Amino acid sequence: MTNPGADNPEEDLLALTMRVEDWLFIDGTIDNTVAIAAEDGADSVVEQGHAIREAGWAATRAHPRNKDGWGGWPPADDEISVALPPAAWRFVVDELHRWERVLADGGAEVGADVRDAGKPETRGAAVARRLVERLGA
Repeated sequence: MTNPGADNPEEDLLALTMRVEDWLFIDGTIDNTVAIAAEDGADSVVEQGHAIREAGWAATRAHPRNKDGWGGWPPADDEISVALPPAAWRFVVDELHRWERVLADGGAEVGADVRDAGKPETRGAAVARRLVERLGA
């Protein structure tokens, strides 16, 4: 697993711009991942998650309207650019999908496909889809 905070030259980073509210959703999702990984002793996942969240916090500190929104963040409808290696963005997408599956089935079938043509797209699925479109994967 690539650690986005360790020895990555800037040219290896991919900066994606999104609404602050989307980054907050990603930050919360990765926070959940880190909490479970810490309980399970999955140190590499904990490091990966911390590095991703720290990249977002750094982008927040650099934002011209930091602290104008909820909890010291920029306003939710502003945009923020976060730079991570492509592998870290793929990790984010995977975790968004993972937690959508957990929510869809109460954790019963974590590997299940949660797409249903009759239901509107969930927040996590929408954020993941937009990231995938930008990653070109």
